[in-house]
Amino acid sequence: MGGTQKKKKEKKGLNSYVVIFAVIVLMALLTWFVPGGEYELDEAGYAIAGTYRELPANPQGLWDVITAPITGMVGNGAVSGAISISLYIMLFGSFLKMMEETGVIGYALTSVAKKFQEKPYVLITILVFILSFLGTSQGAYEECAIYVSLFLPIFLAMGMDTITVVMISVFGTQIGCAASAINPFSTGIASDIAGISFGDGIIPRLILFFVLSGTVAALISLYAKKVQANPEKSVQFYRRNEDLEAFGNAEENSGTSNNVKHMTGLVVVFIMTFVIMLLALFPWTSINEHFTFFTSVAEWINTTPIISTVIGSNVVAFGDWYFTELTALMLVMCLIAGFMAGYDLDRIINIIIKGAAELVSTALIVPMARGIQVIMTSGNITSTILHATEVTLGSLPVVIFVILAFVIYLIFACFLPSSTGLAGATISVMVPLGTFAGVPPYVMIIIYNFALGIAKMFTPTSIAVMTCTQYAKIDYMSWVKAVWKPLVVIFLVCLAFALGLTLMG
Repeated sequence: MGGTQKKKKEKKGLNSYVVIFAVIVLMALLTWFVPGGEYELDEAGYAIAGTYRELPANPQGLWDVITAPITGMVGNGAVSGAISISLYIMLFGSFLKMMEETGVIGYALTSVAKKFQEKPYVLITILVFILSFLGTSQGAYEECAIYVSLFLPIFLAMGMDTITVVMISVFGTQIGCAASAINPFSTGIASDIAGISFGDGIIPRLILFFVLSGTVAALISLYAKKVQANPEKSVQFYRRNEDLEAFGNAEENSGTSNNVKHMTGLVVVFIMTFVIMLLALFPWTSINEHFTFFTSVAEWINTTPIISTVIGSNVVAFGDWYFTELTALMLVMCLIAGFMAGYDLDRIINIIIKGAAELVSTALIVPMARGIQVIMTSGNITSTILHATEVTLGSLPVVIFVILAFVIYLIFACFLPSSTGLAGATISVMVPLGTFAGVPPYVMIIIYNFALGIAKMFTPTSIAVMTCTQYAKIDYMSWVKAVWKPLVVIFLVCLAFALGLTLMG
């Protein structure tokens, strides 16, 4: 191998901007040929099946196509603007950059690995849950190879193989993405496009987080136990000695050594940020109308003279937070973490700007996706397209529809493994279609998350799969051969949940 090894050509998915702009153009073309129409709406704003009637068409031209994403950002009378969620994504990027600069995640993972390295299956379970939390809260994806580099020396010394380590990193993070309890890049954007609350369906998603993470931890532990007992059963057994030489003595990256004394406090800040997000998004009064504690606290702050003057008179109660409040949370936590790490104000601001800049491309996907709705709404074809699907796919038995939607989303995700891109290109059509078939909007978003999470575990367009296997010297087909059985189990578990949630309504 040595210097003669050729660098593998990286396989890339479709560019999200190209896909979404192509959809905008397609929708504009359809306004010239598809009749206009509308549905009667219920109190929640959803179309009522069987109430469709035709309206005059309103063909959209080149000017409308060009301005649609801009209108999607600022909004108009018919479509709300995406500026609040775009800002949230950018400030979320600032928060992640602050955590990266301080080395919190690497420090925490390495500390856990050292503490439990004598208990391999306990360690696998803990690491899977930690990585799944990173996936469900922030959509951990591109950084998976870093986790592989942290874990390889530890697990190879235990007699496990490189497949085990890549499974922990890829399956761990992506099963969290499949649940996406509070992931702004998938559930947040998809919920916004669907016109439902970010917190709608959060209880099922939290349950899914624990069930799916536990399932993956068990599957990886079973595989690791098999390899420990019979090393020759590993597809990587042929290079066992080479792997030990290449990775067995690698130095562990425990984060930035300059800030080790601050790490415990920074880990608390990191965890508390997501705890506050959960408390703020959890629909407290929807679950129990008598649980008004947070509402009462907010009202007390807003109406108490001195307190309302100092804090403000427009405090929003936990349970009613949306992207404006979440954006403010990210900014405050960036400042707190920066000061705890000993950074001066200039460095903190530079990190905030740098982190936001890194997610501008993701943030701009949202108004691009909203541009599709702008064209369809202005052209009066949204209801017509829904009517066409209502009398075809929407008329299928609900069980068949869920299975078909899952498979369709899985295929889409293999070609477009981008949470924001896939949501932008499909949610505005699939959610109303699911409503006609009897699938609640939050369940359709869960199906979208399931398919995306699973696809990122095996598709060659997945950055996580390709970077991790390349780092660990695993051939792509060897990866597929090693993990296809666990993937089938994960698919069936996810499908069972999707069907169960649908049938329960």
